Amino acid sequence: MAASRRANLREGLVELYKRKKVHDGEVAVRSKAKGEAREKRLRAPQREDERLTNPTIKEANRILQSGPVPDPNRTPRVAEMAARVQAKEAARKEQRRNALHTLYMQARSFITTEEQFDAVIEKIFVDSPHDPGHMSDNIWVVMGAPPTIQDMLSAVNNTQKSAVAYHSGPAPLTGERMKKIAEELTGGKMD
Repeated sequence: MAASRRANLREGLVELYKRKKVHDGEVAVRSKAKGEAREKRLRAPQREDERLTNPTIKEANRILQSGPVPDPNRTPRVAEMAARVQAKEAARKEQRRNALHTLYMQARSFITTEEQFDAVIEKIFVDSPHDPGHMSDNIWVVMGAPPTIQDMLSAVNNTQKSAVAYHSGPAPLTGERMKKIAEELTGGKMD
């Protein structure tokens, strides 16, 4: 039984190998024929109908038939795109520089040790967060309501209703404006 299995296996492998050789030969013959036909068409002389109608084809159509149309404005367009890319890259560098400067200016108040962290926690989380005279748990009663848009506009236009705020002068507003101007001139945030 083992001998017949070996004989059958040998016979099957021999037949598969013969079939592969025949198939590879057919593929090679077809490939060679296709290559020769392609070379023949590539080297063939111009067809008679093309030769006779060639003078009637306009120059613009000839350019279209020969490939893509050349772009006369390509050089300025490429230069404009390169300038746009450079401007975006410069803006990105400036934004990164401003972010680094802001980070540097704010680094003074960073918490870097456990002692600083504990001190901040003790300062914020106290037993009685409000003044001892106030008995209310409402933060707006203790600290006052946040400013409204009308309050901010009246401060800018100097139309406050309280006499002290009305006669305080432009010093606080001027200080804020000077700070913004200094930030613009120096290129970074000011404390």
